[in-house]
Amino acid sequence: MFCTIHLSKSDPTPLYIQLANALAHLIKTGDLPNHTKLPTIRTLSKKLSINRDTVVNAYKLLENQGLVTAYVGSGTYVSSPQTSTPSTPAQTISCSSLSFNKNYFPPSLITKLTQEMINAEGWNVFSDPLYRGHTTLKQNICEFLKSVGVNSSSSQLRYTKDFLNFLVDLLKTHPNSTICVEAYHDLSYSSFLRSLGFKVIELPLTQDGIDLDYLGQLLQTEHISFVWVSTYVQNPTGISYNLETKKNLLELARKHQFYIIEDGTLSDFAYTENILLPLYTLDDARQVIYIYHFSKLYLPSVQYSFIALPHGLCKKLNEPTTCSFNERFLQYYLDSSIFSSIRQDIVETHYHHFNTILPILQELAPYIELYSEQGSLFFWIKPRLVSTCIMEKFLLQSHILLAPGELFTMKSKCLYTRLSLAHLNDSTLPLVIEGLKGLATLSS
Repeated sequence: MFCTIHLSKSDPTPLYIQLANALAHLIKTGDLPNHTKLPTIRTLSKKLSINRDTVVNAYKLLENQGLVTAYVGSGTYVSSPQTSTPSTPAQTISCSSLSFNKNYFPPSLITKLTQEMINAEGWNVFSDPLYRGHTTLKQNICEFLKSVGVNSSSSQLRYTKDFLNFLVDLLKTHPNSTICVEAYHDLSYSSFLRSLGFKVIELPLTQDGIDLDYLGQLLQTEHISFVWVSTYVQNPTGISYNLETKKNLLELARKHQFYIIEDGTLSDFAYTENILLPLYTLDDARQVIYIYHFSKLYLPSVQYSFIALPHGLCKKLNEPTTCSFNERFLQYYLDSSIFSSIRQDIVETHYHHFNTILPILQELAPYIELYSEQGSLFFWIKPRLVSTCIMEKFLLQSHILLAPGELFTMKSKCLYTRLSLAHLNDSTLPLVIEGLKGLATLSS
C-alpha cells in the first residue's frame, strides 16, 4: 500500500506535505482503518527513499490534523473514525507553503514562449554550438540580479538545476569544516549537510539578524568555513538584517576567513527596504556567495537557482557551457514581458495581503505574539494564552493549515508557527482573516 505513494521533487509543494496528503487520503478512504499502526519513521523513509525528517514532519502534520496519534515507545496509529464513502471535505487553505498560486503560471505561458523560440530560432533552440545561448542567458541573469541589488559579472555567475549538487561541489573546497545556520531556517538544507557528515550549528536570531556575539565566541573554538544567512525576509521569522549587523558580519568573515552563503531569494518582498544592499554588494564579492532560488518563486517545476560567486571561488567551481532547451526557455522567459508582468503582479498582490493581515495580527496582540512585524510573505507567531498545538488545531477547524515551528529548527520543540500568505487569493484571504480573529476566543 505505501509503495503506491508517489512524491515529486519537481512539485513546489514540500515533500513532507505531499507525504502527509497521501497518507491522509489513505486514511479518509478507509485504506488505513482506525487503529492501524503506521510504519516506523526509519521503515517509511527507506521504503520511499526520503529523508527521515520528511517522515517526522509528515507524521507531526497528521497528528496536528487529528488523523493520527503518536504513543511514546509504541508508534503512530490512525486515530480518526473512517468511512468508505466520506463526505467531501471543505477545501484546506494552505498557509504552510511558500509556493504561489499555480494560476500565475498557466500552461499557455509555456506554449506562447516555446512558439516564440521556435519561430525565432527553428531547430537551433535544441543546440548551442557557439555558446551564444549560454552567454545570453548569463547576461539575462546578471540583469535580473541587478534588480535585487546584486552586481555580478558573467564570469562570477553560475546557474544550476540541481542546487544540492552545486552545494556539494562548494563544500568540497573546504572539507571537514563547520557550517553555521540561523536558528530558524529551512531544515532541508541543514539535514542534507548533516547527512554528508558536516557539523551544523544553529545561531540565535535577534530582530536585527544573527547574534554576532554568539558567533564571535564560536569562532574562538570552532573551525567555521561557512555561515549561511538570509538577510532579507528571513524564512520563517520575516526579519531583515539591519545595515550595522551586515557590516559587522562581513568584518568577522574577513577577520576569520570564512565564507558567507547569502540567500536573497525573498528580497523582492522586503517591503520596508527602499534600497537593497545585500552582503554580496557590500563586500565587493570577496567573502560572500549569493544565492537566488529563482524557480521557487517565478518558474515552478524547473528548479533553477542563480549563484553569484566571490572572486576567489570562480576558478574552483566549474560551470556548464552548453545551453539546453530548458536553459533557452529560461533565457526567453527572463527577457519577456510575461515574466515582468507575473513578477509585478505577485509582488503587488502579496504587498496587499501583507498590509491587510498585519493590522489584524496587531489587534490580536493580547492573544498572540509576533516575532517580527516585517513579515511580508509570512509571519512567525505564537499564542500567549494557550499552547501552539491548540492554536494550530483551532485554525485547522477553520481549514487553515499552518507550518509548525518544529519544521524550522533542529530543537525538539518550538513555540512558534509560520503563517504563510503566499498561496492566498481574493477568495481565501477573508476566510483566513475570519479564522485569525477567532483566536481572540481562545483562553487557557
